[in-house]
Amino acid sequence: MDITVNKVDLLRELQYVQGVVERKTTVPILSNLLLETSGNSLVITATDLDVTLQCECRASIKVSGSVTVSSRKLFDIVRLLPEADIHFKSPSYEWVNLKCERSRFKIAGLSKENFPDVPSVQGKSMKLPAAEMRALITRSIFAITQE
Repeated sequence: MDITVNKVDLLRELQYVQGVVERKTTVPILSNLLLETSGNSLVITATDLDVTLQCECRASIKVSGSVTVSSRKLFDIVRLLPEADIHFKSPSYEWVNLKCERSRFKIAGLSKENFPDVPSVQGKSMKLPAAEMRALITRSIFAITQE
């Protein structure tokens, strides 16, 4: 995998997925993010086996590929990088090299095969105004358990 992505775009997507990633788990792969290339975008997937979140951001892709990296480490690194493009290079699934201006990092990765399968959703999508969605949630929230 060899890609370049904008720091602001990547950080926004990483902030979304932080709530899904398991911090303390007996399955180490659940604390990782799956980074995959698709077309001309980077697809980021996080799961705790109950909830799966998948988002994407624009990227300049030189070599397609996929790798999993520690969610917390990647987020902390990207958050502290300067406002510039970040270059990801992963010659194998074991390591991911990040470069941004003068900063260089090497993060350990795991194979994509260890990451849980992402269920595919079939059906039609619809747009719903936020006010209506809030009203629907307010009317049904009493039925949710506290656990």
